[in-house]
Amino acid sequence: MGHDSKQITQSKAVNVPNEEEDNDRDTAYFQYYALLSHQAQMLQDSVRTTAYQKAIFGHGPQCFQDKYVIDVGAGNGILSIFAAQAGAKRVYAIEASNMVERLQHFVNASKQPQFDGSTLNPWLGDRIKPVSSKMEDVTVDTLGDGVEKVDTIISECLGVLLVHERMCESFLDARDRFLKPGGSVLPSSGTICLAPIEDKVVWEEAANKARFWDNRNFYGVDVTPFSEAAWEESFSSPVVGCFGPLIVLTPSNDYQIDFQTISKENLKRFTIPLSFQMTQTAVVHGLGGWFDLHFLPLPSSSPMTGATFADGSDTSTMIPDLEMSLNQGSDQPSSNNDATTLNMSTLSAIADLAALNGNAGEPGMSDTTQLDPSVSSTYMTTSPYATPTHWQQVRFLLREPLAVNKGQTLIGTMLCEVNQYRSYTLTAKIQIQGSSDIHSQRSAQWRLDRQIYSWSSAAPAPQ
Repeated sequence: MGHDSKQITQSKAVNVPNEEEDNDRDTAYFQYYALLSHQAQMLQDSVRTTAYQKAIFGHGPQCFQDKYVIDVGAGNGILSIFAAQAGAKRVYAIEASNMVERLQHFVNASKQPQFDGSTLNPWLGDRIKPVSSKMEDVTVDTLGDGVEKVDTIISECLGVLLVHERMCESFLDARDRFLKPGGSVLPSSGTICLAPIEDKVVWEEAANKARFWDNRNFYGVDVTPFSEAAWEESFSSPVVGCFGPLIVLTPSNDYQIDFQTISKENLKRFTIPLSFQMTQTAVVHGLGGWFDLHFLPLPSSSPMTGATFADGSDTSTMIPDLEMSLNQGSDQPSSNNDATTLNMSTLSAIADLAALNGNAGEPGMSDTTQLDPSVSSTYMTTSPYATPTHWQQVRFLLREPLAVNKGQTLIGTMLCEVNQYRSYTLTAKIQIQGSSDIHSQRSAQWRLDRQIYSWSSAAPAPQ
């Protein structure tokens, strides 16, 4: 039973887990984040760590100097530490995993003399207060110090495609209950980016996993009764892994989530409109996804201007000579694209290029493609056009690839709804605009918590 013998179906309803299952899932989640090995992986992501350092130091006088701060999901405390370095009076480092014990040890070490009489990080003092709690369980009494509201809330609440793991809701909970009027949240917004991809290599990897169950004579056994479930499972699992820009067929559609204003309810269910104008004939194997992150406008008097960081980047905007596949002057992408050669200084140019290709101004699309340093102090991206991060990118594969001609437009929607697995269920419907042929339509559903990984970085399929 091959994949082409079945209509595309949405995943069947799953049993809603009970409270005990939820608690077990939370326990496993927090145990994972209590591992120093995992914390090191995040710290060593220089794109991530440098972006936050730039944002915090760049807004030191505005958001941190002599301010009260909450760090949601503090982990190893790196954002709390940056906030303390930026002059925060007190940082409440909220952490639900046992990593909070490591952080408390770190804080205590700054107060204890070493054998030679010196102290570690003496500037830290009493600036950081680790708090062992989920953000939702924090109260004014938990914070102590008589503090009811804080000036700034920071968090690295991000997962695959921005929203996986649902930590953004905890970020918003802190904002709604503890932020002073006129206070600041960092990051201030995030952008989900989606684009059609042609990736036969990874599509075949997914299909081959399902094809095993098409076997009618496996040790004398017909296993095809498992086949339909196998195809459904294989193509409802997002594929996480870096991919190069060569497989991206059009500029992305960008959907902005404003952490300053969005409600928790609106974050739990939202719809991303899709519209992709094809500039080459291609086979669409699915959608590629990534996210961008934005912080508050950088004050013109900020001491960050011209600063240089450990990664060698600075706060100036340099526009390199970009020969990218989104330059739609030819049907074949440039061979000079290498995701690892671009750094954060190229991102403004990438955004300008996307705007020139027609994303700006479309209904439901983000206008953050036009951001520059005068609008956003730090613009971090997990795009395939930039330095890879530990989030990588994600492929959402169609069970039935869709052939699209040059000049045609793919339209549709992606509905994003929270599920009970600390994640989202994504339901997409796409079709070739102007065609009523059922063969030009595709429906698919993916569970973002059912991620699988691929180390293939595929080039475009042969034409």
